[in-house]
Amino acid sequence: MLPIFIVDDARVPARFGLLASLYANQLALPLWSLRPDFTGDFPDSHQHVAAAGYCVTSGLYRSDTLQHEVRDVTLLPANEAIIVVAQADVARIAHLPGQRLKALSCETTMRLQDGSDTLLQHTLTAPTSGRHALRIALIAREHDQRDSYPATLDALYAAARALALDVDIHFFAPAALSDELSELDEVHGILLPGGASMAAVRGQIAVAHASRQRNIPTLGLCLGMQSMCTAALQRHPELSQAMLAEVAPQAAVHSFIPFADGRHRCGLLPYPAAEPFNLMHYNHRYRFNPQLLPPLLASGVQVTAQTDDIIEGIALADHRFWQGVQGHPELQSRPDAPHPLFTAFLQALVTPA
Repeated sequence: MLPIFIVDDARVPARFGLLASLYANQLALPLWSLRPDFTGDFPDSHQHVAAAGYCVTSGLYRSDTLQHEVRDVTLLPANEAIIVVAQADVARIAHLPGQRLKALSCETTMRLQDGSDTLLQHTLTAPTSGRHALRIALIAREHDQRDSYPATLDALYAAARALALDVDIHFFAPAALSDELSELDEVHGILLPGGASMAAVRGQIAVAHASRQRNIPTLGLCLGMQSMCTAALQRHPELSQAMLAEVAPQAAVHSFIPFADGRHRCGLLPYPAAEPFNLMHYNHRYRFNPQLLPPLLASGVQVTAQTDDIIEGIALADHRFWQGVQGHPELQSRPDAPHPLFTAFLQALVTPA
């Protein structure tokens, strides 16, 4: 069987490869991607952690059959695969045999076309919020979450559907938060997402302080967990200026430091949870500074997951829900099987304080 090429006209990372992922899942065929380039403001365009141990285009987050994303056309398979290619790269595969399908995007709908026949359709519209919806503050730019890295939103919506809850997500750019954080006054929960932009960290830390003081359920993912740990350390007067080394290399105290061996921890690694969530996607080059573990514990934070001396998860025992993980559980969520961290987070929002 020759490969099936899907030519994708997506102009944002969140959409590239999404239909190809769903179609490959449906046919149980391996998925390959010819890595696209995006111009514009997309800091997380290639932040989906592949099982192979590197990051690929973020729109591939719904794939269950992804094999590889490559830049070299000669590395693409010659048979038994679906290969997604950006419209701008069509000329690069013109000499390769195989069926051509088209993935077409409009404002709210995506369609996979074989000529005039529609093979697959996917609606992008977010769920409608009702009067009694749970208000969730997502401390990130809306553009980043919708157009660059959509997995976190998808995981939240999947958990809400599973629990028959209605959620209303409000986006607050970390760099534009007010000094008094009035943005948090009427929210039921807070999510601190991951991301490649260090410009988000100081705002995330301020929100982590406030969410603890106000007893607002809070979930931190990767960078979000790092911000939560740093906020906890800063409660000690002598550590009030603690900061991530990636944010402030010259800071006197670093809450997160590079691995001593220079490693980049990327891929699927064990996590203490029930199957199928006993593996988690990780992508980080910095780890919690082990010398600061005593003051972290003294601040009331518990370590809930650990690999050797690498902190993987944290929580506050005396808080409704204040938990963070170093990994990316959102990448394991599916519409019919949300990750339990997201369902636990939403359940905390409806549990009396």
